[in-house]
Amino acid sequence: MQNNRPVMTVTLMGGDMQAQGIAQVLLNVLDFGANLQAATDMARFHHSQVSNVLSLESKLFGLVGRQLRAMGHNVRSTNGGAVGGYQAVMFTSVPDAPATVEGPVKGFYRAGSDHRKDGQAVAY
Repeated sequence: MQNNRPVMTVTLMGGDMQAQGIAQVLLNVLDFGANLQAATDMARFHHSQVSNVLSLESKLFGLVGRQLRAMGHNVRSTNGGAVGGYQAVMFTSVPDAPATVEGPVKGFYRAGSDHRKDGQAVAY
């Protein structure tokens, strides 16, 4: 929500990865400026609390895995479903644009769907 209006809906399946993955995707969009598809294509990580294992997707592992291991972290490389599957839809308001549908809606929708799982993002 932004100014009491819906902006984005995000879902990420994957058990305890849900909260971790949604936080990572929101950072990718809100802080790093990624569009919804780019945000899902970015490498993610998963921390398993019970086993205290940090799993990094292989590209991320290649960048920081060795350094994290040197600091004493139990870190592993992973790919695919271990980091969840994400879909999102975002509405971007364009206040001065003519309405594109009947009614007061002025703006457009964007969507992103994770390549790690089968799924799709749909809005109407």
